[in-house]
Amino acid sequence: MVVSSLRDLPGRGHPWRLRSQRHPGDAGPARRHDRHERPGDRPGRRLLHQGAHRAGASVTAVDYAAKDFYGFAAMERLAERPFKFIRANVYELDTLPIEPFDVVICLGVLYHLPDMCKALWSLRQFTKSRLILETLVSRKHEDEPFAEYLPADSNNADYTNFWAPNPKCCEMMLADAGFIVESSWINDSRGMFHCAVHPEEWATKKMRVAYDYLTV
Repeated sequence: MVVSSLRDLPGRGHPWRLRSQRHPGDAGPARRHDRHERPGDRPGRRLLHQGAHRAGASVTAVDYAAKDFYGFAAMERLAERPFKFIRANVYELDTLPIEPFDVVICLGVLYHLPDMCKALWSLRQFTKSRLILETLVSRKHEDEPFAEYLPADSNNADYTNFWAPNPKCCEMMLADAGFIVESSWINDSRGMFHCAVHPEEWATKKMRVAYDYLTV
């Protein structure tokens, strides 16, 4: 679906703390965040939203739940126009009748998935330019990549929660999936990562070895 504008992008107006260091002349995290281009601001871009119940724009949306489970159908009625919605799992993207998108947004999904790397690699196949990832994060062992397993329903009494990766783990997984993390915001137990697609094929070698049977 062609996207002409993107409104209510998560992170706008939220107290996200930019993790990168400040430099002379830097206006600070809030001002820098305001300068960040929202991905749907350019007419003609196509956008895929994984986790459709949080969508705030005209998108092609994919969610494992039915269209009206999180009120997505109600959004259509309020907007008085149809939204393209596909009910599927993130691991099934390569079986869907869709083509790569300029921008992919994945909000509140990663920590619900038993195989985070496979999910990121699946998203990479359909990202032409940018990925915006938001997820639960752990604040443990932040000097090294670390992911905390969430057994049974130990996290919020929810059996669908599997992992809480720390910010460095998120950055390393994104790098191995072929993304360049350009900026990230951490707010307590939530993290947001704005990423560009790495232009070189070697950047995805680890995932191609794991999931595409590339021999080394």
